[in-house]
Formats: sequence, C-alpha cells, structure tokens
Amino acid sequence: MQLTAVIPSHGQTALLRTCLIMLERALTRAALPGTAIVVLDNGTLTPYRPAELGVADVRIVRFDSRHSFSAACNRGVREIPAARYLFLNNDVFLHPEALLEMLDVMREHRAGIAGTRLVLPDDTIQHCGVRFDGGERGPYHQDHGRPSAIITRATSFPQAVTAAAMMIDHAVFTALDGFDEGYPFGYEDADLCLRARQLGVRIACAQGWDSLHLESFSDRRPDRHQASRRLFFERWRDRYAIDGDESR
Repeated sequence: MQLTAVIPSHGQTALLRTCLIMLERALTRAALPGTAIVVLDNGTLTPYRPAELGVADVRIVRFDSRHSFSAACNRGVREIPAARYLFLNNDVFLHPEALLEMLDVMREHRAGIAGTRLVLPDDTIQHCGVRFDGGERGPYHQDHGRPSAIITRATSFPQAVTAAAMMIDHAVFTALDGFDEGYPFGYEDADLCLRARQLGVRIACAQGWDSLHLESFSDRRPDRHQASRRLFFERWRDRYAIDGDESR
C-alpha cells in the first residue's frame, strides 16, 4: 500500500461524508497505485455505516468510547500499514490537487513530513505552517486570519505542521513510535514534529492550493486544549527555536 488516509471522527455524518468525497477526488488526482481510507468511529452514538459515507471503499474501525486524537490515529496506522500516511480531520475538505502537491513536495525536498495550506470559509489562512514564540504563547499558526491571496505560495519549511492534514513517511512514523498518546487533545502534532526534527527529519508545507478547514468544528469546547498545552510546555519549554514575534 502506498498511502493510507486516517480520519478520526465523532458523529457529524454529513461533515465526514463531504470530507471523504473530497479526499477521494484528491486521491484520484494523485494516481497512486495503492491507497486506503480508515475512518476511526470515535464513540459515535449511532455507528457509521459504509453506505452513508459516500465513497466506495472505506474501512471503519469502531471505538465504543471516545479516544484521543493520538490514540485514534495510531490505531488507524496499525489497521492498514502503508509507505505513507495521511492524517486528516473530518472538517477538512481537500483541494483536488492538494495530495499530489504534498507528494511532490516530499519527493523534491526529501521531507519526511508534509503539511498543506488550509483556509477558513472566508478565504483567510487557517494554517500555512506552525511557528514558535517565546513566553507563554508557544506554537501558533503562521499568518492565521490573514487573506490567503496576499500570502506567498512558495513551499515553506516550518518547525511543525498541523495534523489536521499531515502526510508522513512510514519510516519516520515508526521511528517516532507514532503520536504521543499522553496528549488528550491538541499539541500532539507539534510534539511529533519537534521529535522528528531531533532525528534530522525535514518538514515541509505545500502552499500551492487552498483546502478548506472549518477549524475545530467537530469539538468547540473552550477548554479542550488546556491539559495538552500544560503537557507540551512541561516537555518542550526552552527546547525549540524561537522563530515568532513575541510581541504579537
């Protein structure tokens, strides 16, 4: 298998269906010889049924109780091993060209991890790479909220990218032992990328196409990141390069 897409999802069947339809279009455009899709049904009250998901071939792994994003993704990787994995939020709708560009960026720049440009419904940036500030701000999305039209399309090489749409080589994911399941919600992607950089892995972010991200549509709890944020700073404070503006 060349690529396995891993999508943790809780409820919101219509949202997941749209995500899968857009993913299937992007997979078709990428024209890889072998791909698979794994949906982690993360404790949905009424279990997902393949017939209602809008794509012909998807494997559903059912959890009867909620698992963390890290635990769900790690389980999805074990379900269908592949040369590369794509981690995808159910509220991300990929541009048809996005996966092909991510693959090209990884090959051209010998990157072990690649993210992609994500925009909000108003065409402003949700993600085009993660930067790191000093003090209490820590990791943040570069150019978040700025119009996509004024942000460079050049491939970038940030310290981290979001796992809302992240591609990673099997060898890198295995060497890192996957996502750290100690993170209950959030910051597991920044942690993964920083650990990868310690191994000399290059991280890239493809900027050519705008994929839509509804940003936390599936979980809007105001305190959802607090426990993971504390853990991240316990492990990484003063251990990453400061490349952001502390005054912002």
